[in-house]
Amino acid sequence: MNSTRSSWIRFPCRSVAGIGLLMLVGLGCGGRGDVSGKVTYQGKAVPFGTVLIQGRDGIARQGNIATDGSYTVRGVVVGEARVAVNSPNPRSIQLVSQGGEKQEPYPDVPGWFPIPKQYEKVETSGLTYTIKRGQNTIDIELK
Repeated sequence: MNSTRSSWIRFPCRSVAGIGLLMLVGLGCGGRGDVSGKVTYQGKAVPFGTVLIQGRDGIARQGNIATDGSYTVRGVVVGEARVAVNSPNPRSIQLVSQGGEKQEPYPDVPGWFPIPKQYEKVETSGLTYTIKRGQNTIDIELK
């Protein structure tokens, strides 16, 4: 009877310890955050392109830049994140159909202007931000 009782006592302790460990792991991960804001270069809204945010997990997520410079990137792991901004000349983008045939060039984006190439990659942009759980407002000011 002692062996049955002692294994019964050990089993709940293991379960409680296991649940506690899972809770700590879940809390340690910190969750995810959504990031939105406005991209500007020398005080002017960047009217076209993408914002790429690489979270501390190494996974990059991106969002499109609207004509007013606003963007949203969802599901970024919390913690320190590296950011890149791409804004290629819309006229240089060649659209391709499902069948692989080239289509008309991308339409003009009024007010588009080039930004420095250094911002295209997270390794060279120099842009880092801290992402918190939930909603984050981060205005990206390029110089």
